[in-house]
Amino acid sequence: MWCTNFLFCIVFSLVCEFSLALNCYQCSGSDPKDPFQCNEWLSSDIDIEPQACDNVYAAKYCIKHVGRFEGGIGAKRFCSSLDLGNYCNYVKQPGDILDYRTCVYTCTGDGCNPANNLKPYSVLSFVTALGIFIFRLN
Repeated sequence: MWCTNFLFCIVFSLVCEFSLALNCYQCSGSDPKDPFQCNEWLSSDIDIEPQACDNVYAAKYCIKHVGRFEGGIGAKRFCSSLDLGNYCNYVKQPGDILDYRTCVYTCTGDGCNPANNLKPYSVLSFVTALGIFIFRLN
């Protein structure tokens, strides 16, 4: 009996760990070291990977901002503790001739700021924990 309880605690702690740690793509198109790594669409030849959002307190969301920002035009991906919503605006700075379309996209889940990404190990951990829970009920 203690073995089942111990196993349940181990698997449950693994599932909780995966659900609490958020990893988002974090990059800026204005980064002079890698200016072409952070585009509006991340293609398969891009070298960046989702990173832990440990530097943002209570990070719950991944943000993708495309258009005009930081004095330039491009894309920026980052972690946020706030839901910034999903919207687009047209921005015109003083002296600009053109209006620039600027969009913000907010999502939840690891690496979701180019697309949703559900890792197989988290699914396996969840199914294992669910199986142990059902077994314990019987």
